[in-house]
Amino acid sequence: MASKLQFFFFLFLSIFSCLPIQGVSSSSGYVENIVKAVSDAGYHAMSLTLELTLPTLISSALTDNNTINTITIFCPPDEAFLPSKYYRQPPITLLKYHVALVKLERKDFEAVHPLHTKINTLLHGHPFVVTTSSHTGNPSINGVEIKRWNIYNDGHVIVHGVENFFDPAYQTILYPKYDGKVSEDSNTSTMITSKALSKFQEYGRVVFVLAFFMAPAIILGI
Repeated sequence: MASKLQFFFFLFLSIFSCLPIQGVSSSSGYVENIVKAVSDAGYHAMSLTLELTLPTLISSALTDNNTINTITIFCPPDEAFLPSKYYRQPPITLLKYHVALVKLERKDFEAVHPLHTKINTLLHGHPFVVTTSSHTGNPSINGVEIKRWNIYNDGHVIVHGVENFFDPAYQTILYPKYDGKVSEDSNTSTMITSKALSKFQEYGRVVFVLAFFMAPAIILGI
């Protein structure tokens, strides 16, 4: 009887271990620290936007790619929100385009991401491009200059200030060779993770069906 109960226990344990695990990747206090730093730096509109969307953005980044250790967020100034289309809140797709899936500090634009380098964003298939190197002043992305460095930086989330919103059409028109392409460092592992998760979920369904039909026989000792 004990052996049957052990088998039953491990059978259901295997089922639950195959189910996807979801959870909040950042606490409210963690989000508040980032939002406060952005607000204190004078980016009030973006701080309000991040207060509503930051947990989703961080969770999305870590869920899509479990190898990501650092993300970099770029904040437009309040004036960029004045056009009517962004007056209330920018669409989540545009916000994702302002989240890079790598660490981007000033020194990285010199050694790791030189001029015309594409950098993958949270908006998959839509990278942005380094359009001015740090050797000539502040680097620019999609023609938009980075104005303020390290508004927030804890080693995992980095926030910089930029002079305007990044326009995804800039890359599409001027750098069409990057359309729909993703670099190995951020999205190859995403594809592998997605395939592995799919296999686990498929396996979990098979085990669940087996458990459903076998459980009565195990319990009744048939």
